[in-house]
This record gives sequence, C-alpha cells and structure tokens, in this order.
Amino acid sequence: MNSVHPIADTASASKQELAIRYPALRQFNVVTYGYGYGNFDAKINDQDFASGKTKTFRTSSFINTPALQWSGNALSATIFYTYTSTRLKDNINYLSDPKITPLTSDKSTFDLALNYSRSDKIFHHPIIYSAIVNFISDHLRSARRFNFNGSFSLPLIKKENTSLSVGALFLIDPSSPSPVLPIVNYYHRFTSSNIELIVDLPTGINLKKQIVKNTWVSVGSNQNSYSTFYNSHEGLLNGKVSYNTIEVRSGLLFEYLFAKKLILGLGGGINNTVSSRLFKDGERYNNPTVMSNNRSVPYVNLGLSLLPF
Repeated sequence: MNSVHPIADTASASKQELAIRYPALRQFNVVTYGYGYGNFDAKINDQDFASGKTKTFRTSSFINTPALQWSGNALSATIFYTYTSTRLKDNINYLSDPKITPLTSDKSTFDLALNYSRSDKIFHHPIIYSAIVNFISDHLRSARRFNFNGSFSLPLIKKENTSLSVGALFLIDPSSPSPVLPIVNYYHRFTSSNIELIVDLPTGINLKKQIVKNTWVSVGSNQNSYSTFYNSHEGLLNGKVSYNTIEVRSGLLFEYLFAKKLILGLGGGINNTVSSRLFKDGERYNNPTVMSNNRSVPYVNLGLSLLPF
C-alpha cells in the first residue's frame, strides 16, 4: 500500500500528515502485542486432530527506506521482522499420529519487500502502478517463500478534505485466499467535528480524531497476516511447514507525538483469527494439511514509531 497513498491521497496533506494517518508510511515502527488464552480446534485432512488453548506474544517491526524517485517512478524497500512466542496447553489429541503436546515455541520471521511504483496517465486520467517482490524466511541464509504482488490504483476524488481511489491488488502467493483483492482508499475529514474516516481496504477501516495537541485516538478494525516456519519431524507433518494466520484486530488506539518525530502508541481490543492454516511445501490455501478454528481473544499493544524526515 506504500506505493498508493502518497499520490492518491488528499491534495493538501504533507508527508508527515500522511504518515500519522497511515502507519505503514512511517520510517520505522515497532509494536508488541500480548494476547489472552483462546481455545482452538484443529483438523488434519478433514479429520478431528486436536484441541486445547493457545496464547501468543508477538513483536512486529519494519523499516522503510527513503524512495528513489525519477520521472514518475519510485523505488524503495521495506524490511520486516516478527518475533512470535506461542504457548499451547490443555491439549486433547484425537489421533494417535501426529500428536500435539504442551509447548512453548519461539520463532522469528524476516521479510524483505522491494517496492516499485509508477505514476502515469491512461485516457488522460491518473493511474498508479506498483509491483512488490517479497522474500520471506525464518533466517538470513535463504528464502522460505517468494511472493510477487502487483496493483493499480485510479484516483477518482482529490479534494482538501475528501479523497477516493479504487483499484486491484494481484497476489502470486499460494497461501493467499484469493489471487485478486479490491483496493479502496477513501478519506474524509468531517469539518464540524474534525473526525477523520479512513477506509483503507484491504487493510482496515478506522475513525480517528485529534483530541488534544499531538494526541490522537482511533477506533476501528485492521487486518494483518502472519507466517511462521517450522521444520517438523512428526509423521504426517514431516518436512518443512509454514503456519499462516489472517487476523482482524478491532479496538482503540491512543497515539502521542512526544518528540518531533516519535509517536508512542497504546491500544487494546479483540483479536479475531479469520483463517488459521498449516501448509506443507507445495500446498495452496484451499488444501492445507491442517486447518484450525481459533476463538477470539483480548489483546493489548504498545508501540513506537518514527515519522519520515
């Protein structure tokens, strides 16, 4: 989404305003999430596999490099790092092989995203193209997954307090639930209340308001996806596997600009796991080895962001 916002957004917004509005545009961000215990039920090859309780502690961070720009083109990179600690307890196994035992798992995921975008015109109307290449791994020696995403976005409205752009995101990724996702960017500031409506699909929908100087509160729902890689030696799961989740967090977030470029964030709410699947090499989203139904759990988060210079 980094390649869409800077041009498709409101005409008067500065780089700092955009980064406050869209956290993905910040230079650096680190956030820690603590989740409560939640029940899960898992199936393997459509058979009841196991159930129990799981708890997750996760720290996610990214660094955006400054973009190289020339003649309507832009090239940048983003480095992501995610640390995930998972605890399983109160396990019940329904199959003799494989079995899930109580455990604590600590895993790291690295992601390098190379982002190219171009602003152009088609039939005298602005259009933004982008291509993103992702290298994802659990260590720095080799890539465990390679993804390619392409998108286009058409700015339709560009006013001081309102903007709208629509487009499509194309995903070459076997773990994705769909090869094509719609892009809808709608922004509106209600001048009577200074409440901002930020629709940023497929990422999220939020209402945001500056309550005092340098302090904002937002409420809404935001989607994120995560991958964790394992080398399994357990019967049907023998080999390289990846555990993928698609999660929607709904809640409140308070942000405070306590220095010229530093933002502290504190929030909480409910996390809903809409998809939880374990893939062996070569498997696609619709035919995973293991599918899990994870119950909604409460979460709290604490984060620190650096605005672009």
